[in-house]
Amino acid sequence: MLAESRQLIENFDKYFLRKYQWQYHLMIVDNHYYDCYGFFMQAHRSGEKLHYSYDLLEMAHDPKQYQQVLTDLRNHTKMRIEFRDTHKLVHPGQDIVKDVVHGHGHSTVYHQG
Repeated sequence: MLAESRQLIENFDKYFLRKYQWQYHLMIVDNHYYDCYGFFMQAHRSGEKLHYSYDLLEMAHDPKQYQQVLTDLRNHTKMRIEFRDTHKLVHPGQDIVKDVVHGHGHSTVYHQG
C-alpha cells in the first residue's frame, strides 16, 4: 500500500466518528490550479445547515498513483464519493454576498469608488 493511501485511510478513520444522526460523504477534487488531487470528508448533523469539511489528503497530480489511492480508499469504505474538477466549476446561480451559515455574517458586496 502506498504511503499516501495509508495517510488517507488514517485521516479517514480519525474523522469518521460514526456519530448518531450525522451524515458523512467523501469528496475528491481534481485541482488544476495547484496541480494536485484533494481528498475531503464532509460531515453534518441531520437537520442542520452547518457542514464540516476535513482535509484528508492532498497529493501530486499523478493519475496512476491517484488510481491506486482511490482503489485503496474504495477497499476501505463503501461511503459515497463525490468527484469535482476545477475545470468544471459551477456558479451557484447568483453571487453570494451574505452567508451567515458558513461564517460570513457580514455583507461581501464591494463598494465602487
